[in-house]
Amino acid sequence: GNTISNLTITGGSNVGLFSQLNGGTIRDVGLVNESVTVTGNGVGGLVGSNYGGTISASYATGRVSGKGEVGGLVGFNGNKAVISASSATGSVTGTGNGVGGLVGSNFGGTISAVYATGSVTGQGDVGGLVGFNANNGTISASYATGSVTGGGYVGGLVGGNTNGGTISASYWDTTTTEQTNGVGSGSSSGATGLSTIDWLTQG
Repeated sequence: GNTISNLTITGGSNVGLFSQLNGGTIRDVGLVNESVTVTGNGVGGLVGSNYGGTISASYATGRVSGKGEVGGLVGFNGNKAVISASSATGSVTGTGNGVGGLVGSNFGGTISAVYATGSVTGQGDVGGLVGFNANNGTISASYATGSVTGGGYVGGLVGGNTNGGTISASYWDTTTTEQTNGVGSGSSSGATGLSTIDWLTQG
């Protein structure tokens, strides 16, 4: 239940409230109206790069921008890292590969019961929830509703889903994301698109 408000961070790579998480645990932490503006890779509101750590019941509401592997909550999530019951609602902007509303790149990590509602703009693999999901990374029971725009592979839910990446029971809003494809490149199995009116009528 702890929150940090109006945090401002500038820098290079591996940037967030926590630069890197190496096997540790972060839970019940909220960032309110944070501003993370950097020029490098591995950029997130809460964690720049998560190597095998666990993040749960945490959220970020502010703006995040960087180059590649940029996410509203976590930039890079790998090495069996876990993110659950968490969210990001602020805008995310990236100029490189792997830009997502919640996580920039998920390489072998597990993402479940999360959501992202902020706008996402980038190049390369750009997704409303996750920019790039690969190396047996998993995404389940999650959704994205923010507008998604960019070059390269763009999806309402995930930009690229390759190399053993899997998606299950996850959704994107086709109306608000302005994307008819849930996944820009790779397997879209497990990703379901619903219009805003569908969300309202189906609950």
